Amino acid sequence: ADYLGVGAVFPTGTKDDADAVSYDTLKAICEAVDIPVVAIGGIGAHNVQALAGSGICGIAVVSAIYGQPDIQQAAHTLLLKTQEMISK
Repeated sequence: ADYLGVGAVFPTGTKDDADAVSYDTLKAICEAVDIPVVAIGGIGAHNVQALAGSGICGIAVVSAIYGQPDIQQAAHTLLLKTQEMISK
């Protein structure tokens, strides 16, 4: 594998059957593997900062961008907040 997608890290309506992955489990996965880990599930501009320090290298989203009235602004805001979160 080139990377791992791990989630759902927050409740999500996109995948109703996704099991929750705690912050501690996410962090343990990041520490256990030598490939990038991307968090997925319920992530948005309102909660992405909660993933700081977990060791992830990025996020995967759907509704956080496509469910917003201004897709371009939502993507830009989420990019900035994600870059800030990863740098912590």
